[in-house]
Amino acid sequence: MHVLAVTGGIGSGKSTAARYFAERGAVALDLDDIAHKLVAPGMPVLEKVAEAFGPDVIAPDGSLDAAALAERAFSSAEEARRLNAVVHPAVFAAVTGALDMLAAQPDPPPLVVLDVPLLAESPAFLELVDAVLAISATEDTRVARAVAAGMAEDDVRRRMRYQADDAERRAIADYVIENDGTLPEFLSALEAFWEDEVAGRAT
Repeated sequence: MHVLAVTGGIGSGKSTAARYFAERGAVALDLDDIAHKLVAPGMPVLEKVAEAFGPDVIAPDGSLDAAALAERAFSSAEEARRLNAVVHPAVFAAVTGALDMLAAQPDPPPLVVLDVPLLAESPAFLELVDAVLAISATEDTRVARAVAAGMAEDDVRRRMRYQADDAERRAIADYVIENDGTLPEFLSALEAFWEDEVAGRAT
């Protein structure tokens, strides 16, 4: 079972890449999705988040107030690290368990893709993968895409400020795909990567 991590910043196209590989036959694990499930009402991780950032990050219905948490967690590099220290160990444990379950199947999947937004910030996840693909794009391009997807520009730039940059992602990557062009151009680059580097692993 070959495990490929796909990483990239907000608006880079990382999730598009992970979905593309899943459509081609890979098993995809979205770490953002796993994290969201871990902070569902009643979950221990949600309680730890409230302890770290205050009860105001919990909505009246008991769910996480994502906007309130983002405002606090992305107010400084220290606060961003505080959030990562609470959430990432739980995500790591969940991903490790999922990979163990997949590997224990009578017919394990040949290729598993991990969609990892903050891989450079959480190098422990490198222990779980065989290779890393970084999706890169200029900051202006990424901001424009995130705004088009509904995020406020100030929020996007604040989040970027306290996350790894493309140089740091490149430093841990085995492969890099540039995504400053059109969607068809990006899909063509993903197809070439699939054929050159992973064809046969997911079949």
